[in-house]
Amino acid sequence: MKKKRLLFLRATAIMVLALVALLDVAFLIHRDRATSPLENRNLQQRPAMTLQGLLSGRFESRFDSYVSDQFPLRDHWIALKSTLDRLAGRTESNGVFLGRDGYLIQDFKAPSEADYRRTMDALVDFLDRHDDLAQYVLVAPTAVTVLSDALPALADAGDEVGYIHRLAEDLSETPATFIDLRPAFAEAKASTQLYYRTDHHWTSDGARLAYLELARAASLPGDTDGFERRLLSNRFQGTLSAVSGFRMNQSEDLWAYIPGDGTPQTVVTWVSENRRSASLYREESLDTRDKYAVFLGGNFPQIRIETTVNNGRALLILKDSYANCLIPFLTTGYQKLVVVDPRYFTGDLEVLMEAEGVNEVLILYNAETLAEDTALRGDIE
Repeated sequence: MKKKRLLFLRATAIMVLALVALLDVAFLIHRDRATSPLENRNLQQRPAMTLQGLLSGRFESRFDSYVSDQFPLRDHWIALKSTLDRLAGRTESNGVFLGRDGYLIQDFKAPSEADYRRTMDALVDFLDRHDDLAQYVLVAPTAVTVLSDALPALADAGDEVGYIHRLAEDLSETPATFIDLRPAFAEAKASTQLYYRTDHHWTSDGARLAYLELARAASLPGDTDGFERRLLSNRFQGTLSAVSGFRMNQSEDLWAYIPGDGTPQTVVTWVSENRRSASLYREESLDTRDKYAVFLGGNFPQIRIETTVNNGRALLILKDSYANCLIPFLTTGYQKLVVVDPRYFTGDLEVLMEAEGVNEVLILYNAETLAEDTALRGDIE
């Protein structure tokens, strides 16, 4: 009996070691991917090792994300898990709830206390250092908060409400104006589709409502009459259906607010691509699976938007992808928009702000991304 047990343990150890070795070899020979078609997002690339990155913890965090995003056959493992979850009759898969009224709703994962404090300390320090600038913090609630009544029965969702409330309290002593969208969204949700059913983003109607709340705080034009609401596609399938495996055959409408004749003209520069355009949209994205990338072409380290508004207002936007369909509205109130996605930006933010003559700052994240993203605090520390 002892011999059989010993043989079993040895065989198990050999199999585990062989699997680890196989994965190591796979990591060495496989090519890093820029995007995941399944998840409709950019993947973390191998981060550069710097002393500042090591001391701040930014390198470690980005390297963890790199290993996760570039794991061999990642899309196949995600698809396999989704299929097994669906066959088992589960109403949650890969952090996505199978909600009512056709909604797929992403769960909220609260950060650890240590991560929360590091992000908050970095935010407060950044805002205090630039107390001479007008500052706005807009943390968008996601569908798990606004559409909580659409969650499946007994869904054990994270406390996003408590997280946003704590953010508002902790930022109340800073020079920034915190914009709480929850009351306006709670009032509008019965008459307006604020979130996509298959995707984690808010819709353009949700972004428009958020802009109107921001406009009151920032003394911006308080209407969007110069924009035309236009249907861009009726075949949109978002990331949540791909990641969860739920409602894989479900499509929905993708609307946008397009600047009309009465709105300022723009010149958009994608700095890393050295590309310029007069349009805020990339219509070629409508022929791909990632149709949400029609807004600004997706996520880039740095975008500069210059307008024909001659008022001297230059806004730095630190953002995630929620901002992409809201930014067109901001072109009516600013002469320049400097758009930075900290997840991909590797430059010196302070130098950039001075070079671009920034005199206002907007931090615009959805609650889930702000809770999990360490790139923001790495860039503003």
